[in-house]
Amino acid sequence: MTALTEVPTRSKNTLSRVIAASMVGTVIEWYDFFIFGSMAALLLGPVFFPSDNKALSTMASMATFAVAFLIRPLGAVVLGHFGDKFGRRSTLVLALLLMGGSTLAVGLLPSYAQWGVAAPVLLILCRVLQGFALGGEYGGAVLMVVENADAKNKKGFYGAFLSAASPVGFLLATGVIALTALATTDEQMAAWGWRIPFLTSAIMVGIGLYIRLMLEESDAFKELQNKAETQEKPQQKVPFLDMFRKHPVEVLKSILVPIGVQAAYYMTTVFLLSFARNSGGFNVDQANSMVMIAAVAFLLFIFIGGYWSDRAPRWVPMSVGLGGYAVSIFLMFPMVQSGNYLLAAAAFVLGLAFVGLLYGPMSIYMAELFSGSVRYTGVSFGYQMASAITGGLTPVFSVALLEQTGSPAAVAGYAAVMMAIAFAGLMLRRTRTNWSKA
Repeated sequence: MTALTEVPTRSKNTLSRVIAASMVGTVIEWYDFFIFGSMAALLLGPVFFPSDNKALSTMASMATFAVAFLIRPLGAVVLGHFGDKFGRRSTLVLALLLMGGSTLAVGLLPSYAQWGVAAPVLLILCRVLQGFALGGEYGGAVLMVVENADAKNKKGFYGAFLSAASPVGFLLATGVIALTALATTDEQMAAWGWRIPFLTSAIMVGIGLYIRLMLEESDAFKELQNKAETQEKPQQKVPFLDMFRKHPVEVLKSILVPIGVQAAYYMTTVFLLSFARNSGGFNVDQANSMVMIAAVAFLLFIFIGGYWSDRAPRWVPMSVGLGGYAVSIFLMFPMVQSGNYLLAAAAFVLGLAFVGLLYGPMSIYMAELFSGSVRYTGVSFGYQMASAITGGLTPVFSVALLEQTGSPAAVAGYAAVMMAIAFAGLMLRRTRTNWSKA
């Protein structure tokens, strides 16, 4: 990594416009992603995977949800390649079109009763496209913000807006599903109401596209293009391969550190949510309300973490997040098991507060690992590999571990080990905050 150098030729993008375009698009993509996950758990099983065994039907639906985690690294490599060679803006537009189109298609799909086996096949294809698009969204959105020259010494705070897109998308998805459920009966929701949240995304995608198309390329990418045109620094033909050649240690760090975010986030929002229902005795509405309250705290601590990272080395708030979660997870399970709503809600808030401190600086931390010519690929690939390794598997492994041991402490121990792995990555060849645009 090399020290920050300012870009001589500035784009006409204002920082507020860049943040709005990047965040709105990313919120929409996360909305689409969470809509599918929620509907897969609640309603898609009987529609696309009918079975006399309700559990098998739900499992098949959830497996379709998990497919996206496995395809996300491929989307990171392919879209990262285009983002590093042809531009951040155009690749982000493509990612949004893929995500929006596939989500809209789910809302229009015929059921198994209408088309037979073709219906679930098409559903899986839509899910693959969703995962592929999301794989290239995060890296590009991050770079559009942190590569903007106006960000200057507040890159951690401004990068936190992109981290905030995930909980905002979650809250939006949860809200739309709740409103749809209120407006329909259970029978209507199962028959056709489930389609409404998917179809609604078309409106939001249109807004997101309009905003993104107003942007110019980032300042840093313009500089790379100028250098390539003058042959001062030719663009690499295959950024993915060049990434490993130039930044082998950074690639490892870019995978290990986000493992902490992925494991902690899905442990809290998926496994602990299920644990609250099964072991805490809370009903669905109570459990969901706990997560929504905690999501607000998550948002707040994302910005605290980003702000803090501009005034201290990036690893400081991230280490506090990792260490805090590793300790607090052992308290969270007894708090939920107590059956006391306020105590259980506090457990969710506690967990996501520490995740927020870790996640807030993640955008700028990841971007600072790589030079400009491979930055899109590097940020996307590392983050999505961590997602594939721990994001989809953490709830599954935790359920199996609890089943085998009968001890929530064993699950907490697993989470603590994941935090330790992420901390090891954070400490690996640790450097002071710096930046490379080339």
